[in-house]
Amino acid sequence: MCVQLTIAQDGFKYNHILITNDDGIEDADRLLALARSVKKVAARVSIVVSSFDRSGTSNYTTFGKHQSTLEVTCEYHDEERNIRVYEMPGNPADCVLLGLNGLFPDNKPDLVLSGINSGANIGPGWFRSGTIGAIRTAAFLGVPGIALSGFEDDDKISYTVIPEWITQFISSEVINLIEKNSYLTIGFPETALEEIKGIKVVDRRVSLNDPASVSFHKVHGDEPHQVENKTIWTMKYSETFEDSPSKQDVDYLKEGYIVITPMSINENNPSLLSILQRKVDEIPAFSWK
Repeated sequence: MCVQLTIAQDGFKYNHILITNDDGIEDADRLLALARSVKKVAARVSIVVSSFDRSGTSNYTTFGKHQSTLEVTCEYHDEERNIRVYEMPGNPADCVLLGLNGLFPDNKPDLVLSGINSGANIGPGWFRSGTIGAIRTAAFLGVPGIALSGFEDDDKISYTVIPEWITQFISSEVINLIEKNSYLTIGFPETALEEIKGIKVVDRRVSLNDPASVSFHKVHGDEPHQVENKTIWTMKYSETFEDSPSKQDVDYLKEGYIVITPMSINENNPSLLSILQRKVDEIPAFSWK
């Protein structure tokens, strides 16, 4: 089942686009560049973003045992374009939750964009990415969304060209193909705009092939297993990929293509389900006696 977009007001494709990121309010230039471009196809655009850099937070939410409130400030209002910026000390997923189910009860966003962030969230990087975590949260709530990564800060023309292409993309009929609880990630290659070779729609390399690819190393203290001893650790991350018979997002991005990857929050495993259902008699019976 595909997501059906609501009929937008005043001839726009969207009533309300929500934008966030995981780099925080310091990335306001890129956020506003995207907002001003996509406003051409939306009656309203709202940016809800963290006060701090929240890279690597995946779809982690702030609310829990030790925190139940967030202070939100409207930092900017472009009355002519109907664009507002809201800042709060949460994570990208919090920004989406607040934007979809809090701030706008009478005009909920019908599309969520996360980014455009520097650095491409490719391969296994999706698992920890706050950029993608925000869109995964939107998909969880049934709202279509796109995570956007790979923006080149040094080339100022990028602030026009890339947002304009994104506006064209979300205006196309392709956007209507996103199924409920699914989302897209789009990665832009680290190359000059004129050297981009084209667009590829491909699978993502979803995992690392070695547990040691993510490892912690002690940088201070001794005897971590002694009671009351304190030690300090740092994490090291190195991408090692399993060989694949076909090219995936990592390969094409390195070759200079814009990479589009469809993803879903559905983590059911139908093949293992089928096997286990056939072998249910081999599962130890439970008895409390």
